[in-house]
Amino acid sequence: MISQGQAHKHLTYLTIEECPQFESLPEHMHILSSLFYLWIHNCPKLELFPKGGLPSSLTEMNLNNCPKLVTTLKGALGANSSLKTLSIGKLDTMCFPDQGLLPHHLNSLQIYNCPNLQKLDYNGLSHLPSLKELVLKDCPSLQCLPEEGLPKSISDFKISGKCSKLRQHCQLPNGDWGKIAHIENLNFE
Repeated sequence: MISQGQAHKHLTYLTIEECPQFESLPEHMHILSSLFYLWIHNCPKLELFPKGGLPSSLTEMNLNNCPKLVTTLKGALGANSSLKTLSIGKLDTMCFPDQGLLPHHLNSLQIYNCPNLQKLDYNGLSHLPSLKELVLKDCPSLQCLPEEGLPKSISDFKISGKCSKLRQHCQLPNGDWGKIAHIENLNFE
């Protein structure tokens, strides 16, 4: 648990990693008005964001191997329009994201190190009118994009690492190429 007795008013960057027993974020975390970056890595017991939500100043967040925490994203962000970049890694799910889970004002979404991810949920992506960048990395079970394609707002799409099935399918004319041909910046590493 992080101490709540200190104000931490000038904290801009918070990293919590390799804390397998860590269970609780500060209840009044929303008052950290200078916090713009939050990285939580390998805290599998962390289940909930604080009841007061996250700071409205938060612009970037990375959640890696915190599967229970990811499911509570919607409630923690509320109407936060400041969060622009979200990176989510090591989810043990076959389909992501659920509809309404991600904030509407998100510009960049990075999904990485998800070996069981088989499907991107179009409904979960389609309600993100500001989404400009989508990065998929090390998702070896992901074979194709949603049948409906990707949101038209995306101008940068990157596939890297262990995503050979998806990479291959996206480059085939009879595969997913028609779904991404309109995207300005395509990067298949």
